[in-house]
Amino acid sequence: MLLVGGHAEDISWYRARLFETVATLIIIFVLLYDVFRLYRDSHLKYQQSYQNSIRDPLTRLYNRSYFYESLNQALGIAKPSRPVSVIVSDLDRFKRINDNYGHLQGDKVLQFVANLLMDSVRPQDIAARIGGEEFVLMLANTSAEDAYQVAERIRLKLSGFDKISSEGQLPEPITISMGVFTATSSSVSAEACVESADKAMYEAKETGRNRVVVFK
Repeated sequence: MLLVGGHAEDISWYRARLFETVATLIIIFVLLYDVFRLYRDSHLKYQQSYQNSIRDPLTRLYNRSYFYESLNQALGIAKPSRPVSVIVSDLDRFKRINDNYGHLQGDKVLQFVANLLMDSVRPQDIAARIGGEEFVLMLANTSAEDAYQVAERIRLKLSGFDKISSEGQLPEPITISMGVFTATSSSVSAEACVESADKAMYEAKETGRNRVVVFK
């Protein structure tokens, strides 16, 4: 009888220890899950905050400061075999859109163009909004000829949309003037790149709009 009683006590003791172990493991699991959830939420909030700091709030393109930061980094390794191209773009007669259809419609036009630009470049490229209706693209490892082809495709694609094909985002057909500049040396500054592309864009405006001009 004593042996049986002692055996029963041993079983009870092991059961108690097993229960304690399982309970401890559950508590540890819950704590680890809470820590992971807090880390995940914190990381998501950080990512959202960071994206908001580098994005234009209306179009969700990159903003001016992030564009220049990225361009400076790309220019640091620019050389003839690794050219960096910049395309400055400005919507033609955009003021007429705001005047005739209102600023809300104007915002829809900007968002439509921004989406077209994002869909027209590679993941390693940068599409940014640097002014009211002024956009800029940075194309890494892209020659002047290839950059011209990219700009021309964008110009033709945009000019082909109307109110129906754009599902109302464009109240009427709209065109874009674009200027291209390509840097083949790290000695060229980001400001000089944009200024040169901007001059080419204004030449496109002055020679009839809805065209692409390469800086020479």
